[in-house]
Amino acid sequence: MGPRILILARGHLGSHMSAPGIRATAQARVLAEHVPGARVTLAGPNAEFEEPADRAYRVLRWSNRNLLQLVAAHDIIISSGLPPHVAAFFPWKRFVVDLFSQYAMEWMEVGRQHHHGYKRHAWVQRTRTILGMQLTLADFVLTCNERQRDSYVGMMVSLGLISPIAYDNDPTLRRYIDSAPHGIRSELPEPGRNVFRGIHPGFSETDRVIIWNGGIIQWYDPATLLEALHILGRNDIKLLFLGAAYPGIKDLGTGVRFQDAKAIAARNGQLDRTVFFEEGWVSHETAKRYVQEADISVCSYFDNLETRYSHRTRFVDLIWAELPFICTHGDVLAEEVAKNTWGIVVPEEDPEALARAIEKLIDDREFHARCKANLAAARASLQWDVTMAPLIRFCADERPPVAPKWERFPGLVQRVFTYVLRRAVFQVLDNRDKRKDRERDRREKAAERARAARQAQTAEGGEAGMPAARG
Repeated sequence: MGPRILILARGHLGSHMSAPGIRATAQARVLAEHVPGARVTLAGPNAEFEEPADRAYRVLRWSNRNLLQLVAAHDIIISSGLPPHVAAFFPWKRFVVDLFSQYAMEWMEVGRQHHHGYKRHAWVQRTRTILGMQLTLADFVLTCNERQRDSYVGMMVSLGLISPIAYDNDPTLRRYIDSAPHGIRSELPEPGRNVFRGIHPGFSETDRVIIWNGGIIQWYDPATLLEALHILGRNDIKLLFLGAAYPGIKDLGTGVRFQDAKAIAARNGQLDRTVFFEEGWVSHETAKRYVQEADISVCSYFDNLETRYSHRTRFVDLIWAELPFICTHGDVLAEEVAKNTWGIVVPEEDPEALARAIEKLIDDREFHARCKANLAAARASLQWDVTMAPLIRFCADERPPVAPKWERFPGLVQRVFTYVLRRAVFQVLDNRDKRKDRERDRREKAAERARAARQAQTAEGGEAGMPAARG
């Protein structure tokens, strides 16, 4: 028999999935099909999911209550966020940490929006320690691209994880940390029923449609796109923001950037006329119909460290659907867009350049067709069984880890202790801010009640002083 493999998904599974759930589900499929004798379990944090029709792997819900039991029943455990205490109970298990984002930079951006002052500093220290724990716990690390891999190798060196023993076991370190990009859907695009053209209010069959494929988070820049459309001033070009509230993640997507985008569209006279927003989260199955119906896609963002190390998973369905797109420069996939002519790359926060790019990609049908052909040529190299080859190899390889567990264990103990301390500091600051928020809300409600009472008294006084109506 082959290995018993457990995938602990950190995102929701089922019909409404974002990148973490999609990636975990694809991993379950390829491991079940390509690791000899593998028995694969996909576990998610939610209860709404479906077993695969062919029963290639089983699906269930995981929680703190059944986590240790699940880990005990498997040989290899894969997750983007492994609970560190499992190492204390099961040091002989093989752990894979799937770091498909550069979380240090992503969390830095998240902290800018949600935390301030010393609390933000405490948040960064806490999240940095989480990342250090994950890297120390891992027998194998996955990243999404080579830039991410280089950055994580640097972190592992600074944590003392690349020892002479690890280096001698594998001077390339590919058996310790490797790149496994997000893959595309296995099926080919096929015609189907429309989901918004001629159906969604505001969209006709002849409109030229731009789709923003995904939510609007802190590091995205919808304002530049809206300004570019305002510059063009064409009523035949419609923009649809696809996706708002991320499944299972409270307030992610419908935060400041999302609300600002709606306000800008309203101020420009674009809202519900040439610019539209899907308020929920479109299912994974339905999303492919949206990208197939669109003419082009646009995603604008800021050129920062989050961008440099990112791997925009929202582009994957665009590649699958052969949908030419425009993006901002700075990340790995933007380089692929420019090199392979999948669309057009524009500078950061340059609405004039973006307006020109939109006009070219929509109106130049020869260039549009060339982009589509180039996207179709990329399909074979982006299949999940190709991109996940490093994970398949690790799960089928019975050799011991490149970095011996006994070397990493003292560092893990230290980092777990540091994390507990930093989490406690952050929790104290968070509770303090929550008390301040509750007190502010209480004062505001009291002031509102007082204003209402004064208005009622004024109204009563006015009525009392009015002359009686004549009969």
